[in-house]
Amino acid sequence: MAADMHCHTNRSDGSDSPEYVIRLARQLGLSALAITDHDTYAADCDAEGLGKKLGIRVINGVECSTFDHVRGHKVHILCYNIKHRDAVDELLATITRNRTEATLRMLEKVSRLYPITEEMVMENVSDSGFIGKQHISLALMKAGYSSEMYGDLYRTLFNRRTGSCHVPVRQVDSLEAMKYLRESGGVIVMAHPSVYNSITTMSDLIHAGIHGIEIHHPRNTQEHKAIIRQAAADNGLLLTGGTDFHGYFAEEIQRHPLGSFTASDEMLARFDELSERLR
Repeated sequence: MAADMHCHTNRSDGSDSPEYVIRLARQLGLSALAITDHDTYAADCDAEGLGKKLGIRVINGVECSTFDHVRGHKVHILCYNIKHRDAVDELLATITRNRTEATLRMLEKVSRLYPITEEMVMENVSDSGFIGKQHISLALMKAGYSSEMYGDLYRTLFNRRTGSCHVPVRQVDSLEAMKYLRESGGVIVMAHPSVYNSITTMSDLIHAGIHGIEIHHPRNTQEHKAIIRQAAADNGLLLTGGTDFHGYFAEEIQRHPLGSFTASDEMLARFDELSERLR
């Protein structure tokens, strides 16, 4: 049986609760599921216990949203089984604060165009406090201004280059984030190197101390997979896999059922061995 090691819930930018996702993973017959919400591990308090109750292993994790300021693109970094959370709390707080500030400024702009209030948007936000553009988009859908989360209205408002309400987020540098993650005692894995063309940052992250690279992902290209395999072999790194599940909050290019992309039993065994060594 396989493990889906990249999944999001409504504690960040997924549509479904941790309980729903865990029950779905059990129905699919997955051997393990990693919940890797963006910049928060708020799901952990519910997920691990529920996994034990339902008979499916839940791996705690987080996906850190960072930026390569030299090359000018996003870089996402997964960290699993964090032992020392104090080491990453400051990092996650900074990333979350920057996103929240930008999102609320976007909401102010949207509210001048449509009768959408902060209270209406916050109804779509979980108690983790994560707020993003998708929560504004959902409020617009509920009010009847759009029939889809990432349709024409979303692009008109939030396109990074042309969006009338877009506000850029101040991004934490990838290598700076690695300093905190290395202190966490967790297993650090570069997420989906083909997305944002972040594969150009992969060598820097290897030198900074990542333990693995996500190879099985819906948006990794075959060309990049060959490069990833070679880099892992040359540097003794783990390979992992995950669907990057977001439920109905996924953009069309990201919309894949849970368990579509997974880590093999062999990959999971290597992950466990390393995680134990890092204790």
